[in-house]
Amino acid sequence: MNGRRVRLVTCALSFGLVASSWAGGYAAGQDPGGSRTETASAHLERGNALEAKGDAMGAIAEYREALRLQPDYVTAHRNLGIMLEAKGNLDAAILEDREVVRLEPAAASAHANLGRVLEKKDDLAGAIKEYRAAVRLQPNDAALDNSLGLVLSAQGDLEDAISEYREALRVQPEFAQAQNNLGLALKAVGDLDAAIAEYRRAVSLEPNSASLHYNLGVVLKMDGDLDGAIAEYRETIRLQPQLSRAHNNLATALREKGALAEAIAEYREAVRLESGNAVAHYNLGIALEKRGDRHAALEQFRIAANLQPNDPDFAAGVERLSGQPMR
Repeated sequence: MNGRRVRLVTCALSFGLVASSWAGGYAAGQDPGGSRTETASAHLERGNALEAKGDAMGAIAEYREALRLQPDYVTAHRNLGIMLEAKGNLDAAILEDREVVRLEPAAASAHANLGRVLEKKDDLAGAIKEYRAAVRLQPNDAALDNSLGLVLSAQGDLEDAISEYREALRVQPEFAQAQNNLGLALKAVGDLDAAIAEYRRAVSLEPNSASLHYNLGVVLKMDGDLDGAIAEYRETIRLQPQLSRAHNNLATALREKGALAEAIAEYREAVRLESGNAVAHYNLGIALEKRGDRHAALEQFRIAANLQPNDPDFAAGVERLSGQPMR
């Protein structure tokens, strides 16, 4: 796939703002005999209303006031964490999410939410710890297993990631995203036959997913099945015509099949859709050079080298056709 990595398809838990009611029969943060806690609850409700209107800073101020009045108000900590995360203040969001975990240590959602924000901060070890706690507390949740698998994959622990994806699929057999992620992990450990099988199952579950067809095309190409890869890239393009890398990969498979004219047309479409796609410019240059159009090939190599000056292959293409070293 020409040095381009395929992104994993994430299925993380989503956590929305939480209203002030809970199963205990009275409002969270509300003591039946205390006006102070009622005021904290009122600030929470005002914060929720402001968030619904798009006033993030106003909502944050209200949640902070609720917590000033009642420091252990778990719903306010949770909602404040969500808003701080939305504003990009991940360190502050993590502090709030840790408070939620402290106050609700048996809540799988609290651990999963903290894990998700730690993952955003690239604290993979911390994220794995929290996701494992969530899975232990809520063992038959496919989304949690998938999320844990994604973080394990990001850390390079592919065998454990594969186990988590398989567990997600045991719980929810028609979970196409987990199937895709399992395929990616199997590809990464070199088990192409198993990866292809998982991608085919994923595609059968979501036949209109361009990303699934694309990923299947990539692994079929790696396995030497050019015809299969070409078919999957064509389907990807049918579903998502603007995807530059699909045109690039289709062109490369066609070039290897000897369909040079069609390959050049696909490379041209790739660079038209994404002028900054240095790999597609370079590949177009290779195809033009093979056709004997050295002048046009040199132009494409120069574009690629200008886009990525530190790539030795791009520089070598310029030097080979120009007879001059790159500066």
